[in-house]
Amino acid sequence: MELLAPAGDIKSFYAAVYHGADAVYLGLQTFNARIKADNFTTENIVDIVKFAHLYGVKVYVTVNILIGDEEVEDFLATVRACVRANVDAYIIQDLGMAHLLREHFPNIVLHASTQMGVHNLSGAKVLEQLGFKRVVLSRETKLADIKLIRAQTKLEIEYFVQGALCVAFSGNCYLSSLKNGNSGNRGKCLQLCRLPYQVYAGEKLLAEGYYLSAKDLCLMKRLPELSAAGVDSLKIEGRLKRASYVAQVTRSYRQALDDFNSVKIEQEKQKISALFSRGEFNEQAYLQNNFKIINPQIGHHQGRKIGTVVAVCKFKDIHKITLQIKEMIGQNDALRLIQGERQFSLGVGNVNVLGNGCVDIFSKQNIPVGCDVYLLKSEAKEKVLSDYVRYLAVDFYFTGRIGQPAQLVANHGDVSVTVNGTKPLEKARTAGATDEQVKKQLEKLNDTKFRLNYLECLMDNVFLPVAELNALRRAAISALEQAILEQYNAHLPKIIENHIYHQPAINVPKKNFYLISDVKDLNHVNLNHFSVILCPTEYHVAAVRQLVSAVTESGVDKTALYLNLPTVATQTEMQILDEILTQIQIGIVANNYAHLQWASQYPTIAGIGLNVYNRYTAETLLKLGCENVIWSIEKNPAADYGSALVSGYPALMTLCHCPVREVYGSDCAKCRYHNDLIYQDERNNRYRFRRLKIQHCYFELYSEEPYQKVTNTGKIYDLREYHGKL
Repeated sequence: MELLAPAGDIKSFYAAVYHGADAVYLGLQTFNARIKADNFTTENIVDIVKFAHLYGVKVYVTVNILIGDEEVEDFLATVRACVRANVDAYIIQDLGMAHLLREHFPNIVLHASTQMGVHNLSGAKVLEQLGFKRVVLSRETKLADIKLIRAQTKLEIEYFVQGALCVAFSGNCYLSSLKNGNSGNRGKCLQLCRLPYQVYAGEKLLAEGYYLSAKDLCLMKRLPELSAAGVDSLKIEGRLKRASYVAQVTRSYRQALDDFNSVKIEQEKQKISALFSRGEFNEQAYLQNNFKIINPQIGHHQGRKIGTVVAVCKFKDIHKITLQIKEMIGQNDALRLIQGERQFSLGVGNVNVLGNGCVDIFSKQNIPVGCDVYLLKSEAKEKVLSDYVRYLAVDFYFTGRIGQPAQLVANHGDVSVTVNGTKPLEKARTAGATDEQVKKQLEKLNDTKFRLNYLECLMDNVFLPVAELNALRRAAISALEQAILEQYNAHLPKIIENHIYHQPAINVPKKNFYLISDVKDLNHVNLNHFSVILCPTEYHVAAVRQLVSAVTESGVDKTALYLNLPTVATQTEMQILDEILTQIQIGIVANNYAHLQWASQYPTIAGIGLNVYNRYTAETLLKLGCENVIWSIEKNPAADYGSALVSGYPALMTLCHCPVREVYGSDCAKCRYHNDLIYQDERNNRYRFRRLKIQHCYFELYSEEPYQKVTNTGKIYDLREYHGKL
């Protein structure tokens, strides 16, 4: 399996390459989902790619955000610079931009971002037909569905194995966007899920903690299962992490892949945890049913416990803090000191070693005796990781014959080059050059990426100037680098830019909708000129048929009904949805690319879940069989056609874990679900949950504060939690 490492800056890039990554993914300073990272530029991407390819490492560029119509020219210019730099592939979220790139750069290699939400066979087949080579599966994908995708498509499968886990279904989290104007789909997520929340049942306070903060992934133990299931690429999250973290995680997974050993894996997990962890790891992801996704106690890097505060002595405005520790600390280390709910962050300055495992450190903070001491960062250990360099081995074969130019053959792997001197060598007047003298000059490779592995000399008694040897060495290394890159690039697809592409001209009606869960939602509205989108809380034939019957009896024609399909569904659940549609025969609102498999069978509208953000995406969806589009709730203003949500309570997150179980500790046999569960943040924003059930339960988090928007499109009113006048 390919080991794919993150690079948010140049140091992390080198760390990934040196510590054993097979591929690196990175973003430029625009159009990527980690816009807060240092990232890379259209100027340095050429050198970055050359460096990686010299080590046999692939480079995947992330262009994995939604793109506005006004940004298309800049978007193409960014990709053009990467194409000219011989980037291996592009990770993309925006369907319209994927279509445009294939039109503009024939043969371009596209990987479907996890933000596209592919998590079952139906979605994978749709993207395979659209020309994607690889799919980065949603973290919520089940092991059984991975196996189906492997068996029934030719797509490469990429799966997250390590790092931060988004609590919300990827691509369909709008919390940061609608609450703070910083969209995760535009690379600016503020990670509001990592904040503490108060949990209420109605107005009764139940708990307080990090109830939307997911544990970090660590699937190192599951590598044999992932390999057997058909995963091609193991993805490490972390483009906002330090280079030392990237180095350690890459090194640990490299070792696990090369020599799978359960004892060593436990040791490697501890090394990773020391660099960054939010408490215990999630070692199952969603591969099977997993109810242990959240860690309410910890929302940030916890560090590793190394000791206790045993004494504190004040001198003027400085406190001398005596620690009993089991691991030595040093200057510039970072500590967290914890006593109950009190926490103190501390940077280490001078350290006085007292013996018997005790040290004194100093701070202006008055730290209580008895605090547990956690090591957040060890400067010395991180420096060792960050400073490590992996060199490329070179074998030299030197020939020096009287009357012939000197010759140097340089080999790296299966690549070989030969360079010759400028003039014939002369016989030495006294003692000729020795093997040791040749080696002394040829191993002077400190300014290169190579180190001498083997040297063989075949020489007559020749006079050999040092300058001649140095020139041969430099010429051989330069030629070898060029040959390695040429061999690598020969296997890349030939991409010829097509400078002619069209601007979409779209003409679809402005259609009005009501979004309902219960027929009672229609009691206070005028049904004239409105269609109805049905959002049942349970997806099975009887429940949907009952809702359809009730709505048609209220005066809505069946041809004006559309079933809002759930964003998430396993392939088994897709069969349940198929049975519903077969039995009931109404239109659909597609909220995942998997739903497009039905676009030729039923009247289909591209829904909010597809994040339609530009005319190119709208056009692509219409060509795929959709009759109309609903614009992304993040698109403001929407275009002047199609439809847009103007008021209501849309899902800000779709959750695949059970918040009820997290809060109450109950199980499915004794379900305690009730829609009075409320999460409240530090700014008194309050959020509730809607439960959707197919085979599994899914939950939509929505705000008690209604969404409002002015638009020139068709209007959609979400009536599901509305109790007032429109």
